[in-house]
Amino acid sequence: MVSVIGFIVQLVTSIVTLVRTFLFEVFLGVDPLTAVLFLVGGGLTTAAVAYFGYLVLGALLNLLTGMGSSARDSSPNRPAQ
Repeated sequence: MVSVIGFIVQLVTSIVTLVRTFLFEVFLGVDPLTAVLFLVGGGLTTAAVAYFGYLVLGALLNLLTGMGSSARDSSPNRPAQ
């Protein structure tokens, strides 16, 4: 039976091995143009995921608290629609 500590040690070891293999055998093993294109693609993907996450968090905040730019205005001077 595997203990929790043994599992965590194996997980960290696997992550370090994965990063080292990727860095030295995949990323640095290609020509510089491919490496730059890979970095640009990774940056664009990260930006898109971050922006989508920002939108989702804003929608959740609006749903749960009613705060946000699309929240209904409940001022008494405004007629009901």
